Amino acid sequence: MSIHSVSDKICALTKIDLNLLTLFSLIYSVGSISKVADMLDISPSAVSQSLRKLRELMGDNLFVRSGNILLPTVYADELYDNIVPVLDGLANLLPLATLVKKKRLTLYTESFISPLIIPDLTEKILASDADISLLHRTSDLNEHKIIELLNMRQADVVFSTFSVENSHIQCQKISDMKLVLIASQANERYGDTISEEMFREASLVGYNTKNEKIIYHRSIVDKKFRASERCLLTTSFSSIMLIVSKTRCLGILPEKVFATYGPMYQLRKVSTPFPLPQFSIFSSSRKEINQALFALLIDLLHPSP
Repeated sequence: MSIHSVSDKICALTKIDLNLLTLFSLIYSVGSISKVADMLDISPSAVSQSLRKLRELMGDNLFVRSGNILLPTVYADELYDNIVPVLDGLANLLPLATLVKKKRLTLYTESFISPLIIPDLTEKILASDADISLLHRTSDLNEHKIIELLNMRQADVVFSTFSVENSHIQCQKISDMKLVLIASQANERYGDTISEEMFREASLVGYNTKNEKIIYHRSIVDKKFRASERCLLTTSFSSIMLIVSKTRCLGILPEKVFATYGPMYQLRKVSTPFPLPQFSIFSSSRKEINQALFALLIDLLHPSP
């Protein structure tokens, strides 16, 4: 074994906790101590303490607060530009994949997409014996919110009606979501097809959402075909189906939800004289997510031929 000279600079690095530099790069990227704490699942005080140590070590304040955002100093800009290539190089060189191998995926969906995605995905993961567990959360989503969830590492995959365009994010269409008009099987007021006049006067139960696409299409339908407000708006598909099953109200559901639960609630489909809106469902994830894992999810979500 040959002996090499030891650099004084390398010796000096032993006096520095390199983890401080990784925390610094995260704070620099997101501009918030609390967001970094959420990303790493540690307390904000722990992040603040690390930042204080690095400030003392560097002899610079590194960040100044502007409202809720931490803005970097000139020195911090220079420090970040110099250390990020080094940290990226270390991440590529070291066998980090075995250390950070994820077996649990955090999924976010819009509430009304959950019954269209999560049950099937869970069933297929169990059937495939894939060593994956899921943590599912719902949220009102838009393109900005999706990008934030992924960039802040709060989500691994987001399912929504939005096709996200971002250089750090991969987005793929999963399926189409068709809507159907439903009535109780015992409802004799409406036949298999409803006229525009009957639809205009019908008591209609609707889904309450902040999704801008659905709100837009609903406003078009209401303006053209509705004479009154919906008798109820709710965020629960179960409530829509239960109310429709017990009253003369009509409701609008994703076709897949109706196909799965319609018989249980004794519901039937009513054809409309105009097409109901159709939406696409997309999956979004960071590009550096484990590609094999992501490919498995996509394969599981595509229906068998």
